[in-house]
Amino acid sequence: MPLSRSVVDQKGRIILPKRLRSGLGLMEGSQVSVELEDERLIVSKIMDPDEFIRDMEGFIKDDSTLPLVDPLSLKRIWEKA
Repeated sequence: MPLSRSVVDQKGRIILPKRLRSGLGLMEGSQVSVELEDERLIVSKIMDPDEFIRDMEGFIKDDSTLPLVDPLSLKRIWEKA
């Protein structure tokens, strides 16, 4: 992906270019985490636990050898992180 440039405004805000927002699936009101790592800002989409569970439903086949996990217990684990 080619390099993008943004400007920091008076209030410290940075506009993320549309292709980057689209790439992360960010829309107005989306929550992100921002962290500093070796002089770089890392912006990541925060996924709601309920959204994560919805996305994972049906991911494991009925004949899978993986143990079944209650979605609510996954939500509790997610909320602790």
